[in-house]
Amino acid sequence: MSRPSARFTRRSGRTALTATLLALALAGAACSDDDDAEPSTGPASTGPASTAPASTGPDTTPVATDRPGGGDRVVNVGAVLEPTSLDITTAAGAAQDQVLLDNVYETLLTAGPQSEIQPGLAAVPDVSDDALVYTFTLQDGVTFHDGSDLTAADVVWSLDAFRAEGGTGAVDLASVASVEATDDLTVVLTLSQPDNDLLFNLTRRSGAVLAEDASGLENGAVGTGPFVFEEWNRGLSITLSRYDEYWGGPVAVGGATFTYYTDPNAAVTALTTGDVDILTGINTDLVGPLQDDPDFVVSQGTTNGEFTLGFNNSRKPLDQVEVRTAIRRAIDKQGLLELYNGYGTIIGSPVPPQDPWYEDLTGIAPYDPDAAAAALDAAGYGEGLELELSYPDIYPTNAAEYIRSELEEVGITVDIVSIPFETWLSQVFTNADYDMTVVLHVEPRDIANYANPDYYWRYDNPEVQQLIGDAKVAPTAEEATDLLKQATEQIAEDSPVDWLLLYADLTVATPDVTGYPTNDTASRFDLSGVSFTE
Repeated sequence: MSRPSARFTRRSGRTALTATLLALALAGAACSDDDDAEPSTGPASTGPASTAPASTGPDTTPVATDRPGGGDRVVNVGAVLEPTSLDITTAAGAAQDQVLLDNVYETLLTAGPQSEIQPGLAAVPDVSDDALVYTFTLQDGVTFHDGSDLTAADVVWSLDAFRAEGGTGAVDLASVASVEATDDLTVVLTLSQPDNDLLFNLTRRSGAVLAEDASGLENGAVGTGPFVFEEWNRGLSITLSRYDEYWGGPVAVGGATFTYYTDPNAAVTALTTGDVDILTGINTDLVGPLQDDPDFVVSQGTTNGEFTLGFNNSRKPLDQVEVRTAIRRAIDKQGLLELYNGYGTIIGSPVPPQDPWYEDLTGIAPYDPDAAAAALDAAGYGEGLELELSYPDIYPTNAAEYIRSELEEVGITVDIVSIPFETWLSQVFTNADYDMTVVLHVEPRDIANYANPDYYWRYDNPEVQQLIGDAKVAPTAEEATDLLKQATEQIAEDSPVDWLLLYADLTVATPDVTGYPTNDTASRFDLSGVSFTE
C-alpha cells in the first residue's frame, strides 16, 4: 500500500478542510502496469485548475550503467505508508514494491520510458508464431545477495509462487499453463491462450525473481538487486545497504533508508533539518514555500494514482447505477482540485492520460447537485439516504468529511466509521463489508480490476468482462486499444466507483542528490541511479 498526502484549503466559502489521500495498490488485482511512462497523449481540458502547476526539478533519468560506485553516503528517503508485510508473493500493497522492486528484487523484464519492453534479468524472449510459447534466456553471472547463482530454477519457483492460488500474481499470470527450466539459463513459459499483457506484467511484481524455496519473506528479502535488505524497524524505517557484487556494477551510494512519516508536517521538518534527502508524497499545501527555496528542488511527475470513492455494488442501494451516478454528480471535482492548490487532474474514468486507451470522459457524470437530487428522488430516495463510509484510522478523516459535506447537500447522510488499516484489509478489501470507502489506486493499467466481479467493489458487468478479455488476446495493439476504450466508456457509464481525481506526484529533494525517480513514486522507487554531487 502507498499513501501520498495532501492538505485541503477550501476556497469556495465552505468550511476549510485538511486531507490526506490513502494510496492502495493491490497487486493481486489483474493489473498490467506502467509505472514511469510519460503520457503519450494529454487529457482534454477540464478547466484551468485541472492541470497541475508546472514541474521544476532536475533530470531524473536513472543511471543504468557506468555507475561511479563506491560512495559510502547513505541516501535517506521520506515515505508515507509502511508495508504491513515484505512478502511480495502473498501480501498485496504498493508499499512493498516501493522499497523492494528494483532495489532488492529485480524483474525478468523492464519497461522503458514509453513502456517499451526491455531486458531485465532475462533478455526479451523469443515468442512462437502462435504466441503461446515464450523462451527466456537469463543473464549469466547474476548472484543473489547470499552469494548463490541465479538459475532458471529460481525463476520457475518464483513464477509458480506468484501464480499459485492466493499469490499476488495469480490474475496477472492466469494465462500461464506451465513454467519449465530447460537448462540453467533457459526458462520456457507455455500459455493456455495468447496474452498481450504478459510481457508488461513481467516488468512488475509478477516478474520479480526470488531464490528457489525462499523463506522468511514476511520480514526479510534476498534478491539480486543493487541493494541488500538489512533491517526493518517496524513503525519507523527500512534499511538497505549497497551490494558490491551487483552484476550491473555497484551503485554510487553506500545504502538507503526509507523512513515512514504519517504526519506530513513531520516529514517536511525532517527534510528541512537534514534528516531526509528525498521526500516523496509531499502535502500540496506544504510544497509552496519549498518551491521558492534554493535549498530544495521540487519535482512533479506522472502518476497512475486514481483517488477513488469506492461503492459496494452488491449492497442496496448502491446496486443501482442511478444512485451511484447521483453520488458522482453530487461531488464537486473542480472544488476538490482547488483544495489541492491545482495539483492533479480530473479524469472521469479509471484510465490516466498516459494509457493508450485514455479518453476524456468527464462529461458522463458532471457535477450537478440538482440533477443528483432528482435522480435520487426518481430512485426512491427523495426523502433521504444514509450510507456508511469506512475509513482507515491510519489516515485523518478530513477527506471523508469533505465527501460527507458534499453529499449532505443532496440529502445523503454519511456516517464516517474509522477502522484500523489491518481491519480495512480484511473487512473492506477481502470481505466487501462496507457501503463506501476512499482509497487511491496507484497500480498502473489497472482496468482489469473492473473485469473481476470478486474485487472489493463487486462490480459485475459481463459486457465489460468480455471487452477486457478480448483485448487481452487481440491480434494487434490497435484492436486491443479500441476494445479497452469501449470498456472504459461502459465502466464510466456504470459508475462502479467515483474517480475523484488523478493525484499529482510531488517529490522534494536537496540539490546535492540526483538520479532519483519522480514518476509514481508511491508504487516504485528505483534508487539505482542516485548519487550525490560534491
